[in-house]
Amino acid sequence: MDDAIIFRMSAFSEQGGRKYMEDVVEIRIEYEPTPSPVEDYPKSQRHGGQGKEESEPTEQTENETHGHKVAAESGPASAVWVESLSEEDNGGNISAPGPDGKDAERVVDTRRSVAFFAVFDGHGGREAAHFARENLWGLLKRQRGFWSKDHSEVCAALRKGFIACHHAMWKELPEWPKTITGLPSTSGTTASVIVIRGVHMYVAHVGDSAVVVGVKENDSDIMLQALEVTQDHKPELPKEKERIERLGGSVMKKSGVNRVVWKRPRLTHNGPVRRSTVIDQIPFLAVARSLGDLWSYDFYSGEFVVSPEPDTTVMTLDPKRHRYIILGSDGLWNMMPPKNAVNMCYSHDKMVGPKGMSCARRLGCTALLFWKERMLRADNTTVIVLALQERGGPPIPMHRDEIVVDMATGIDHVPYPGTTYNTCEVPKAEHEDGMFYEEDEIFGEEHEGWTCLEW
Repeated sequence: MDDAIIFRMSAFSEQGGRKYMEDVVEIRIEYEPTPSPVEDYPKSQRHGGQGKEESEPTEQTENETHGHKVAAESGPASAVWVESLSEEDNGGNISAPGPDGKDAERVVDTRRSVAFFAVFDGHGGREAAHFARENLWGLLKRQRGFWSKDHSEVCAALRKGFIACHHAMWKELPEWPKTITGLPSTSGTTASVIVIRGVHMYVAHVGDSAVVVGVKENDSDIMLQALEVTQDHKPELPKEKERIERLGGSVMKKSGVNRVVWKRPRLTHNGPVRRSTVIDQIPFLAVARSLGDLWSYDFYSGEFVVSPEPDTTVMTLDPKRHRYIILGSDGLWNMMPPKNAVNMCYSHDKMVGPKGMSCARRLGCTALLFWKERMLRADNTTVIVLALQERGGPPIPMHRDEIVVDMATGIDHVPYPGTTYNTCEVPKAEHEDGMFYEEDEIFGEEHEGWTCLEW
């Protein structure tokens, strides 16, 4: 599959100085469905429990890790890998030795892989962000047209999936914690999502998290250009403001920030809402689109003033030009312009050795330092970095907490978290007394707990 891409993947998530951690990420790598019958696939790749009465050949391991090193050491990240089976558990995928004593050819699964990456930045509580992390991908896959080869159909399915997720939250609203005044939860979340199939990247986005691509136009360029794939949905944008006002909403400034107004009856009001009912107008939300802000429903139009409908776009990825894909919450982008972010990754890969920190951790830690330098309370900061690799190009410089994903070889070849996927050896330094020590020992004890200063 020459049209599939290879990339290094890393993620970082930190609470910053906020009281609650409301950022989450989701990373999934799966096989695309095919019209062929399930029975045509090697048994080791089947999803579900079929065949367990025989020698349990369907041993599939879905590992959802919260805060795992590969995804985000201290953040509530979630990732899914499929573990390769040993010969004993392979259920006949490896044939018996041939007459010459050598194993016969292994059955190869030719299904394509699909990768899903998402950053959710919650507000008003973590419930909406966690619900989106657990349900959005499944809802997207079930939409008609999602697996189509027609880009417009895929984008339409992305939009329908976002709206379906938003409405599914409404069913969960009674279970979510109420506000301090006893009103239904005001939890919501931004969502920046990319889906990679072959060489195509589909992007769907609501809120002020962002997706940025680092582009190298010419081989002679010493710096990358930043392509901002998404645009923040700010209430003051003419398009958003016009939509909000058309639905009977409004935008007001509070502390210099434009916010969507929450129009609600005064808290002391009891009974039905009438024309004489006093309505409070509260400048409430600094984004014009999100998932889960159910308080913004307009009963007259039947629509949400804070819209769940995403902007969508499609890109054809070329690893020769597109070097990095960065998904980040506003904790990153409020401190770091996109061009600085892509070039920090570019220079980081050139300068840092095999056991250095990952690109995602470098970006996240630098952003947290910038918050501190400006004497501001750091926001939740979440980053996912995909470093694209040209097939047949120079070796990939592996860092700590990174894995390589080759979309052509299938999910069974994605290193499982915790395995030795970094084969680069780091030379040991020598003490004056002739003793040796590992690189990690140099900074390990003295700066323990200084996660932002590991480099």
